[in-house]
Amino acid sequence: MSITYDNMDIFTGSHVELSISTNIDAEPSFFDPSFSTVENLASFPTISFSNEIETLEEYNSDVTAKLRGGRKIENTNLSLYRVINDEHQELLNQAVLSKQLLRFRVFYVIDTDQNTSGQTGYYCVYDAYVTSAKTKGSDTSAVSIEYRLEPEGGVLLDGIATQGRVLREGDFGIGAGVGVFPGVIDSESLTGNRFVTYKGTASSNPFGADTTMISLQPNEESGWQLTSSTTGNPRVRVRTIQKNGATGWFKVYTSAEKPTAADVGAVSLTARVDFGEY
Repeated sequence: MSITYDNMDIFTGSHVELSISTNIDAEPSFFDPSFSTVENLASFPTISFSNEIETLEEYNSDVTAKLRGGRKIENTNLSLYRVINDEHQELLNQAVLSKQLLRFRVFYVIDTDQNTSGQTGYYCVYDAYVTSAKTKGSDTSAVSIEYRLEPEGGVLLDGIATQGRVLREGDFGIGAGVGVFPGVIDSESLTGNRFVTYKGTASSNPFGADTTMISLQPNEESGWQLTSSTTGNPRVRVRTIQKNGATGWFKVYTSAEKPTAADVGAVSLTARVDFGEY
């Protein structure tokens, strides 16, 4: 992924996000959902790299050779403003006592454009032990805790990533349907994966009553939608949707809504049918 320099200014790189995870057995990923962002940073987190160099002495030569090994992360400090009952500080304090290995992700934002839906920057994922915690403060400064981090091994993963904006209640229908969040009602469009409030007044609503819809799409060209009745036995319907329109709703048969004889073009065992004379 390339980074444009159109929005570079004096504040470029001044925003950093540090996250912690206890899930060290998972495959390293920038988007690992177990990462939790640390608040109350008291200083700018830094990462220093060095290359491991091995000196080799050859038995038949007076010259020594040097071989570069893997990339190593140097020990570093993490400084946080002291906050009582902060979950991350409690985790770090416990890690000092238990010698628990933690996973860290540092994300340095490069794209400073506030009008975009996400932020682009350099990230680095690594495992480290928290070896000490030192509390600092005075009558003229806020109390802070400085943690000593000693990385285990090298860089697990690094590169350039784009992180989407923070989702809030009501966005894409999340948490909608209660209070002041009625939800999105764009049932006929391809605007991303979302939960839709499906009004009974919508001409395409198969039930003619208010309900909700799950709208999913693998790309910008097509997707599929699933909806159900909200009262009585559930009646489930599914359809596909494209840019130029949607199909009709198809029944999803369940134990509550079984296919009728008319649905499958058959004759009911209990129906009175006059076959005429042979």
